[in-house]
Amino acid sequence: MYTRLFSLLFALSATTAFAQHVHTERCKAHEITERYLAEQGLPTDLVQALPRADQLEAPRGGTLTVPVVFHVVHNTTAENIPQSAITAVMNQLNQDYSASNSNLNSVRATFQSSVGNVGFEFCLAQVDPQGNATTGVTRTQTNVTWFNPDTQTNAMKTAAQGKSPWDPSRYLNIWVCDISSGATGGFVTLGYAYLPTGGMVGSNIDGLVIDYQYGMQLSSRTATHEIGHYFGLLHTWGQDPGSCSSDDGFTDTPNTNGPTYSCSNTTLQKCNTLTQYENFMDYSNCSAMFSNQQGNYMSGILTGARSGLLNNNACSGSTTSYCIPTSATGPADGDYVNSVQLGTISNTNSGGTTQPTYTNFSSGFSTSLLQGSTHTITIQGGSYSPDRYAAWIDYDQNNSFSTSEKLGEFTTNAAGQSQSFSFTVPANANVGNTRLRVRGVFVNSGEPSPLDPCFNYGYGETEDYGIVITAPSSSFCIPTSVNGTADGDYINGVSLGSINNTNSGGTSAPTYSNLTATWSTGLVRGSAQTISIQGGTYSPDRYAAWIDYNRDNVFSANEKLGEFTSSTAGQTQNINFTVPNSADPGPTRLRVRGVFVNTGEPSPLDPCYSYAYGETEDYSVVVQLNTGMDDPEELGVALYPNPALDIMTIERELEGPATAEIFDLQGRSVGMEVLNSKVVSIPVGHLAAGQYVIRLTQQDRMRMLRFEVMGGMR
Repeated sequence: MYTRLFSLLFALSATTAFAQHVHTERCKAHEITERYLAEQGLPTDLVQALPRADQLEAPRGGTLTVPVVFHVVHNTTAENIPQSAITAVMNQLNQDYSASNSNLNSVRATFQSSVGNVGFEFCLAQVDPQGNATTGVTRTQTNVTWFNPDTQTNAMKTAAQGKSPWDPSRYLNIWVCDISSGATGGFVTLGYAYLPTGGMVGSNIDGLVIDYQYGMQLSSRTATHEIGHYFGLLHTWGQDPGSCSSDDGFTDTPNTNGPTYSCSNTTLQKCNTLTQYENFMDYSNCSAMFSNQQGNYMSGILTGARSGLLNNNACSGSTTSYCIPTSATGPADGDYVNSVQLGTISNTNSGGTTQPTYTNFSSGFSTSLLQGSTHTITIQGGSYSPDRYAAWIDYDQNNSFSTSEKLGEFTTNAAGQSQSFSFTVPANANVGNTRLRVRGVFVNSGEPSPLDPCFNYGYGETEDYGIVITAPSSSFCIPTSVNGTADGDYINGVSLGSINNTNSGGTSAPTYSNLTATWSTGLVRGSAQTISIQGGTYSPDRYAAWIDYNRDNVFSANEKLGEFTSSTAGQTQNINFTVPNSADPGPTRLRVRGVFVNTGEPSPLDPCYSYAYGETEDYSVVVQLNTGMDDPEELGVALYPNPALDIMTIERELEGPATAEIFDLQGRSVGMEVLNSKVVSIPVGHLAAGQYVIRLTQQDRMRMLRFEVMGGMR
């Protein structure tokens, strides 16, 4: 977050007055990201939280295009900035991120070899998430006179007070509004952005906020600086200003102990080295460059964590919309779709003879589908039979339904009949938002058969739904929440097996808690179980639970244990379930969510969606084989040395193969070893310094232990 301190000194005479304008700048991007991580119950060490440079994909070369949308949220005419101001900022961004800015030659000779060409091009989106033509700018009137950046950090990102984001995984959202006029004490905030960590990427608060007046000044380079944070850059002095031991992780940005504001001293040294005050991630009034390593790192973030921005044709100018079929008779004779169920889409008993011939349900019903995953869609027909029913998904997101994108087709032989067909999402399906089409029609003589996704049949109905294609992940999604638990929408207790986390909720609880290192239970395949969940002080709220049975780090629809709605404050309800015999044996994760579902938010509950109100908790579960042993003993294990530097030894009591999986304190798996001996030494020197949990599993026994790694590197 960029902030300026202004002090105004007036000297008055009988005929004249003058003002002396003095300011210093500071950025709170680190601070607000740390606050966000703390709210999620995650460690706040940013260096540890961000991906290491050696974990990122090498730069691809060429130009990478990022689609941008500006949301102008205005209360006054002055705040409704002109298009020319937005165009000017876009031009400056494209110069700064392609090393073609006019002041690049001001970089001192010492650092000329370090200047990097990031290779990014920013475009105002020409196509919106629904496939319609757009200018890449939205304008929304608000009754909020100004947004306090400390207490209303994300209020302008909501429909209630501003503008909801366009799909943050596929668009760089920039909100422009007043975040300065009500400031006191001389501090004025220019803009801010979150770093891409802790589940921030793709959340409903992901993006930039810029002040309509001060942040839009080209001389401030606010957008350039904050987009650097958006793509993972720290300040050049790292997380600990005032210390020469902190760093930003790059060797071509010399170590420094704090910001530089002026460029007048060309030989300025900090930490016994020449200061690179020209860097965009410093505060100087002559910033002009990113370094080579900074550019490579941002490229790795864009092609990795933020790759959804690249899987978007919003800059192509293609405005082809989905076809909308018509029908002369429509559903009047009973040819309609009465129910569609797929994942979290459950639109039941919605048909009828007076319904429209076409309905777009994509804003109200949506589900996530993983690349390469297999699913079943169930469709219920209308009161006429026989009718034909079919479904398509636009996997390549070209706003058309091709033959290869058809999921299946069937014919009813009774009124109100339900049938299902299974399908597999192609492994190369485009990641991001797309559309599911379902049709139910009577095929007259001469009309296309098999069903066509666009033909205007004489009888029938067409419905569209939202689909989000996701890529396989090495870590579980971490939902966020604008309001979180503050209004009483929280989880106060979870009990399952040896998990007994009671009276743990509250209005100050984080919106996400990873309790996998604290609470764990074993579940035998094929066994009947009951999970008890106690709600918070607000009702009615919705509560649901999932177990990742196939251990793919995704909570699929068929892994949902159940869902209920509370009717009183502090109510406890049970969900009964049976562990599938097909569940993968070994350690996995239980997710519990308690939320209030606002209009337009997914229902039934989605395991990853960032609801405006509520809390999410994760627990550890070990799926065990049915060996006839009712109470397996704890696995006897010793770890040494602890803390460890390069090598850690694991010593077990039992013979036989075992697995050892290492997790960081955010619950992300960072390594796995197969142990074939009772005493095995494993390398840990590649891990960053900090606390970890090792989970050892042998047959039906499990043990979780904490250990610490000393040293380590980003």
